Amino acid sequence: MVSEIVGHMGRIVVTRLDPDEDLLVAVTNIVKRHCIRAGVVLSITGAINKAVLQHFASGERQIGVVEIQGPMEVSGHGIVGWVVTPERGKKPFGVGGYVDGEPYVHVHVTVTTPTETICGHLMEGCTVRSLHPTSHFTIMVAEIDGVALNLRGEVDKESEGRPF
Repeated sequence: MVSEIVGHMGRIVVTRLDPDEDLLVAVTNIVKRHCIRAGVVLSITGAINKAVLQHFASGERQIGVVEIQGPMEVSGHGIVGWVVTPERGKKPFGVGGYVDGEPYVHVHVTVTTPTETICGHLMEGCTVRSLHPTSHFTIMVAEIDGVALNLRGEVDKESEGRPF
């Protein structure tokens, strides 16, 4: 059975990152600063020094974490919401170190080096590369009004505050 609810696109936050800034931390901070209960990462565009990705390795059934040294180009997209797991308290869990009451960032990125292209889940440790004092690395996050998305993947009707 499909669960769905209709919201509408609200504010779009356009952020330019500083050289050496961590990409996952930056997306998380955008969600926090703008109190985005549900949103979509429309675009991640730029270059990075190093990639840390969670992805399936060839022949493996379990997802793992890989580090790739740059420089490399990166593009990405994903969803953002909040972790709603009061039963776990403030103890971090999962590969992402999720904590109840904190932003949830589920972003896929594709990185390209001179020799390979890899796609995976964005992990902490991807740092912005820029040869200029003001980086061209840009993230665009759109808020979805009328919806709240939590870590469990449940969609809540904002007006009623219950799982949909």
